[in-house]
Amino acid sequence: MQQNPPKLSRGSAVIRCFASLFLCMYLLGCSATHLDPAAASASNSPDPSSPGSGSGSGSSGSSSAPSSTINVIAPSGGSASSPVHYVATASTTCSGGVASIAIYISANQLAYSASGASLDTNLTLGPGTYNTTVQSSDQCGGSAQASVPLTVSVPGSQTFSDIEQKSGWYTYPDQGNPICSSKPSITASPSLDGTSGKFHLGPTGEFNNCLWPILLGSSTTATHFSLDTSYAVSDPSAAQGLEFSSNKHIGTDWYKFSVQCSYHKGIFSVWDTAGGHWSPTTVPCTRPAANAWNHLIVLTAISNRKAVFLSLTFNGVTHAINQSFDPITKSSSYNFGVHFQMDGNRAGDAYDAYVDQMTFTAW
Repeated sequence: MQQNPPKLSRGSAVIRCFASLFLCMYLLGCSATHLDPAAASASNSPDPSSPGSGSGSGSSGSSSAPSSTINVIAPSGGSASSPVHYVATASTTCSGGVASIAIYISANQLAYSASGASLDTNLTLGPGTYNTTVQSSDQCGGSAQASVPLTVSVPGSQTFSDIEQKSGWYTYPDQGNPICSSKPSITASPSLDGTSGKFHLGPTGEFNNCLWPILLGSSTTATHFSLDTSYAVSDPSAAQGLEFSSNKHIGTDWYKFSVQCSYHKGIFSVWDTAGGHWSPTTVPCTRPAANAWNHLIVLTAISNRKAVFLSLTFNGVTHAINQSFDPITKSSSYNFGVHFQMDGNRAGDAYDAYVDQMTFTAW
């Protein structure tokens, strides 16, 4: 009868195991390697490089991927005059080479792009502070970027601040027969700096509008304009929309730069003066909360006898517009000014609008 082999105790089994290991090492020259469990789970992927900043140059890449480098020759950062001269070159170890170099004037807001490994352009920026970025992209999907913070001034410019507090506003009904405040009344609340201008629309029917213009100055040379303002609405449900505008005469050509935030459409539109209609943009403009402040900056220009809408910055996000329209003919002048308009809803509900820190620059 077959007998089962005797069972070994756990201690005996361990002894036999070590004995076998040492016998192997003695007879065959075996070696043992210690494996660190933590090392087995570690990634072999390199950490991404940080983008260049401040110095005007930057690079990215690793030993296993193409490396890209961007060198910003101008501007050097700090103070600059508009238009700002940008010069940059880029290189990459990617076999396909550099695809493009781009300028961003705020996060994800493209202002200009050039194909290839070099860029040389003049970029029109309104007065103010910008955190611009110059970024190269190669054909392998790599990129490099450099931060160029700027404080932009405009030589020979005329700037008008706190326009909502100035005398010279007047009013006339734009549509319907509404009750309009004769001018903005000065109020402390709500405001951003302790003083804002309060405008009132009291409709007597559906879709009544009130418009308030103010003449600011005159220039025979100004062709670029910045309108910068903050605003709030007492009852957003009563508002069909709000309009902010600047205008400029050059002889008998009259250029109008109107921007409308349409709560009904949910977008901003710009005005085609010669065509007499609104032209939509893709910039969203949704109905805000009551008395919540919004910040709007509109950059415009006159070029080749066209009213050019360059960009719109809404609550810190800049959007390129790049739409242009013909002027209309009026009596000869070189004046410029701004206006503000409140649009009423179908129900004819009254509401107030507050405008603060309205600033207009012409250069």
